[in-house]
Amino acid sequence: MASAIYAIVNQATRDMYVGSAVSVNRRWNAHRCNLRKRSHHCKHLQNAYAKYGGDAFDWEIIEFVSDKTKLIEREQFWLDFFQPIYNKRKIADSCFGVKRSEESRQKMSAAQIGRTQSLETIAKRSAALKGKPRSLDVRAKISASHIGIVPNEETRAKMSESAKRRKRK
Repeated sequence: MASAIYAIVNQATRDMYVGSAVSVNRRWNAHRCNLRKRSHHCKHLQNAYAKYGGDAFDWEIIEFVSDKTKLIEREQFWLDFFQPIYNKRKIADSCFGVKRSEESRQKMSAAQIGRTQSLETIAKRSAALKGKPRSLDVRAKISASHIGIVPNEETRAKMSESAKRRKRK
């Protein structure tokens, strides 16, 4: 995973979006996913993606940056150099290394209360975690979070069936 300055280039119009990432592969996957889901933060880029299709866009590395603290500085250089159409913000910034205040953390936590995930999302996460060992610290936190929870009869029956299928050592 390399840190780099990248460009998303529309081959039909030669317009571009310039960005920086600590992990270029992860960032590119996030861009593609958001563009496909029609939820990209850059509406101008999103509209062009809808108009020209995904095949019209190329991903290009402009510069690899070995020092992560220099990413924003280098992104600003390339923003000034290319003056990309799709970038609405002409000043590069990042929350890399930002420490949130306790008040901000409480507000973000409160905003998530009551938010639910789809059964599909829960199933995918469960499948991804199956068979992966967890540290004793994590196991203790999971155990502590379940104290006081009383399962209903249906859940108890499922737990009983699951326990019966487990291999005994």
